[in-house]
Amino acid sequence: MTQSSIRGIEHIGLTVPNHEEAIRFFKAAFGAEVLYSLTDKDHDPITHEDVGSKNRLRKGTRMVAVSMLRLQNGANLEVFKIDRPGGETGRSISDYGISHFSVTVDDIDAATQAFAAAGGELLEGPYDLSDQEEGPGNRGQFGLTPWGLLIEFEQLPAPMSYDCHPSRPRWIPAPASKKAS
Repeated sequence: MTQSSIRGIEHIGLTVPNHEEAIRFFKAAFGAEVLYSLTDKDHDPITHEDVGSKNRLRKGTRMVAVSMLRLQNGANLEVFKIDRPGGETGRSISDYGISHFSVTVDDIDAATQAFAAAGGELLEGPYDLSDQEEGPGNRGQFGLTPWGLLIEFEQLPAPMSYDCHPSRPRWIPAPASKKAS
């Protein structure tokens, strides 16, 4: 595969402690839409024997709930509930692995208010972005979901500056009125 064949991130997978709570939260906080579920009360859980060699589902564990959510004009979210998960919730940006994901918003105040109303905890902010992200109206803020996932909000109406001359600028989702399908 050549580098030029990469289109971009299609989805981000998240393992959560309570699948139904996470789905409700993403709907309320981000207007996410459930596209489909690979497991439900009418289907058996997906086992290590079914998929472990493909995705490293740990032996002795099962995927008891899996749903794909459309998250506006950007990457989709695939939400997993595993019957015996490993690790801890409440990771931070200083831990190995995916520490957070960021959503681009048109109105950071409205987006963070919806996040808090849905049960998220906002950290300090909103604050003006700095360095290469600095510009009139460029602001950010982090928040924690009810299960401790760190999510970043970025409002980016002003262009970025770059250290060199990239062939393409940083990808930013188009405004809602220009949604791609």
